[in-house]
Parts: sequence; structure tokens; C-alpha cells
Amino acid sequence: MVTGGRTGLSYTNVLTHDALLAAAEAAAAASDSVTTTGSTATGVNLRERSASAVQRTSHPSFSVAPAEKIELLRQIDDAARAHDGAVKNVAIDHVAVEQQVWVATTDGTMTTDERVRTRVTCRATAVRDGRTGAGFCGPGVGAGMELYELHPPELIGVQAGDRAVVALEGRRSPSGAMPVILGPSGGGLLVHEACGHGLESDGFSRGTSAYSTRFGQQVGSSLITVMDDPTLPLAYGSYGCDDEGRNAGATTLLDRGVLVGTLTDRDAATTLSGGANGRRESFAHGPLPRMSNTYIVAGQSDPSAIIASVDNGVYVATLKGGDVDIITGDFSFTASEAYLIESGEVTVPLAGLTLLGNGATALGSAAAVGNDLAFAQALCGKDGQWVPVSYGSPTLLIEGLAIAGGGRA
Repeated sequence: MVTGGRTGLSYTNVLTHDALLAAAEAAAAASDSVTTTGSTATGVNLRERSASAVQRTSHPSFSVAPAEKIELLRQIDDAARAHDGAVKNVAIDHVAVEQQVWVATTDGTMTTDERVRTRVTCRATAVRDGRTGAGFCGPGVGAGMELYELHPPELIGVQAGDRAVVALEGRRSPSGAMPVILGPSGGGLLVHEACGHGLESDGFSRGTSAYSTRFGQQVGSSLITVMDDPTLPLAYGSYGCDDEGRNAGATTLLDRGVLVGTLTDRDAATTLSGGANGRRESFAHGPLPRMSNTYIVAGQSDPSAIIASVDNGVYVATLKGGDVDIITGDFSFTASEAYLIESGEVTVPLAGLTLLGNGATALGSAAAVGNDLAFAQALCGKDGQWVPVSYGSPTLLIEGLAIAGGGRA
């Protein structure tokens, strides 16, 4: 319940008249709304409507016998171990979610949405000569068992195993400012963490974001256009309506480097331009402005030509978690797979490579954008809530990012 800008949240999983009434009373009290227990309530004639389903499946995970799923996981495990004898341990998770969402609002509508998503994660560990390397592969899709048609089990295992073995061979990363090429989807994590969170309207409107005072300004290279689109068919972070019942739609965040959009919930939409981005982990959580599928739009450059243009630099195939200060935009990301670039060619693997920089500065230093847009899937945490997202980018050349070494010699 929202009263005068104050929000009250209450929930129950007991769907009886008394339990629902008690939850409504609690929410009203928390929002300072004046209510009287036992008073006659004003009725709302709800008009039900269905959001356009952007996540769907003809082969639900729950229709497949456990033994069949276990066999798929065995195929992943076998492929990872067979790739190289150094792979000693493989951990695999299969996670499937099917949801029917109903959102009733006081404007008289009850919106329904169907959401389905499946993801498999494979973590491989390789050991050789006292060294240990880790590899990860974790594709997801806004569908059911179609996941394994798009990403064959054997390929998932091979990719995780190969990345673990490559990590064994990494030599000490160089340090200093160098050209950095982020492989397909790699730049998406940078944009998600170092830019996207700062454009969620709660931090934006409170002035706690590095971008709060830069609306309408050039904050990135003219080669960079950033979108957040929950309507991408079968994408991991997609939805037909947000968790406040508003129809989903794409939001342009950066248009050729100019900051033009934010991600809003229903409350912030009254003062800021943006899409339907009010998301919650479950009925027990309040909605927050959140990202969905956030990505850098594909450019015109051929990825091989981008690599050939760099005489001395690094190629970062994949990034893993890092730290971002949304107030300043400063970030620190660790590479899970990286290589040296010498005379326009990707050569030896590197270990212990960390990228340091500032989100806006990094995007402003983008010198080439490839035509090979790709996505990665994840769960994104904020204020204790986790929601499914995807982030994407094509191959991206950033000039002069700071690199901190520290790997093995």
C-alpha cells in the first residue's frame, strides 16, 4: 500500500479472507493510511488482462523424469572429465522455475504473467603439478528443457573443463594501462555492474549514483548504445509485466553515449522517464527498480579485425564478480579467462588479471564495437533480493584500462 509517498508492505501465504484482510490492515498501518478494522471496504472491480508471454516452453522441466535429467548432468560431467585428465572435480546444478504471477492494483486491473526459466551451471576444477584452475559454464534460457537443445550437454562440460585447464597454464598478468578487448558478453557484465545499477531510479533520484547529475550528457563513446529490454523472447531476465503490473517495454539507457533513460518502478515513473522495471524476488518482498536484460547494442566491426588492431594488450574472454561503487562509478573486476595480445594475435593465457577503472570513463574510451552480440545469465542481488537477469555485449575494445597483475609467473 502506498499513501502520500510512504509504502507499507505486508504479505501472507495463507489465502483466506481473514489472513488477507489482516495483511491489508498491516500494510495500511505501515504506510500511515487511516483505516478502521471492520469498516466497510471500498470495492475495486478488477479487470483481468494477460501480459504477452515472452518466456514460454513446449517442454517443461517438470514434465521430465528425474532419471532423464540426471543422465543429462552425467553427460556434462563425462565431457568435462574426458576433455583433459587434469579435470578432477565437476559440480553441476540444474535449476528450473515456473511461475504464474498475478498483480492486482488499485487502478482496477489484475495482470497475469507466466514466467519459466531454466539454467544449468557447471564448475570444473583442474589440478596439475600442484596448481589448481577453475572453469565455469552456466547457460540459461527463458524456457524449459529447450535449454539443452540450444546448449548441448557435452559442449557445456567441454567449455567448463577447457576453462579450468587454461587457468592452470596462465602466466603472471602484466600491470599498467593497456588496451583491453572484452569478448562477447564480457562487456555486458561491466555495463551491468558499473553502469546499470547506477541508472536504477532509487539511487538515481536520491543522488547516490555517479550518473544522478548527468542526464542528457555524454557519458560514453558515441559508439556505445545501451538497452535494457525485458521483452526479449526467451531471455533469462524477461517478463511480460513487471511485479507492479505494468506492461514490460524496452528502455534505452545510453543513446550513442548520451544518458537518456533510467530504470523505474511505479513510484519513480511519476518523476523520471523509464520503463516498467519494478521487480521483486517473491511476494514476500517489496518491488525495487531493477535491470532485466541489459546490453550494449552490436556495432559494425569484425571481431577479428578488432583483435588485429591491437599490438600489445589483453583479451578478456570472461569476467567474474568484482566491486563497484555506484556513487563514484569506480570498479574492480577479476578476469576468469584472459589472454595476452601480441602483434594483433591472442597468445598465452594470463592468471590473476584484475581490471580497474570507472564505468563512465571506460565506456567513454570504447574505440571499437563488434557485431557479435552475446549474452550471459545470472542472478543479480540488491537489498537482499535476487532476481534473474542477463547481460550482453559484442566484442569491445577499450583503450587504456588499468590492469593489476598478481598471477603466477
